[in-house]
Amino acid sequence: MAALPYLHPALYYIFLFTLHRKTLIRRYKFVAKEVGDNKLVFELGCGPGFLVEYLDKTCTYIGWDMNKKFVKHGLSRGRNLELKNIFNFADYPKNDVCVIVDVLHHITPNEKTIVKNTLRKTKKLIIIEPYKAFNFPLPRLVRKYYDRALGDWDGINPYARREKWDYSNDGLKEYFIELGANKVTDMGKDVMAVFQSLQDNQNMLIKR
Repeated sequence: MAALPYLHPALYYIFLFTLHRKTLIRRYKFVAKEVGDNKLVFELGCGPGFLVEYLDKTCTYIGWDMNKKFVKHGLSRGRNLELKNIFNFADYPKNDVCVIVDVLHHITPNEKTIVKNTLRKTKKLIIIEPYKAFNFPLPRLVRKYYDRALGDWDGINPYARREKWDYSNDGLKEYFIELGANKVTDMGKDVMAVFQSLQDNQNMLIKR
């Protein structure tokens, strides 16, 4: 069974608010500003689809998640969510902006595959991830059980893999730049990275 925050959308929101506090709303507004208007937005690992409430009303939103309760909750509120495996690359819709928030550290060591495949279908990719996601000042066994009961355990990727997401702030920024990010910036305890697709980068160079 997954950790408590993943059992119900309300518990998940409390978990996010406790973790991020004032930064939680700021991150959604920041992403919405980066997205702009009149865009087709595709979010991977969207949870209950909180982001859609902050996007400009001219945007079209598609969200994928593997948590049935989250998807059901989002659909009941009129959000366009689908119960889909985010590794189902063949079904990715072509989109203007792809958003991935708090997902890569859940799927490590396979995050590079996600980044590579999203950039094939989007013009812009926005990623927000924590640095040192699992490095609490506690013994490893205690951290593991905390993760299992109240932390990041979503019932899919085991802790032994996820705890390897062990970047410092600067280290995570450097990692995103190595992956091809055009811009990285601090977002509370997280780092936000913005990627332009290869085709979009080529178009920008032509315009110059």
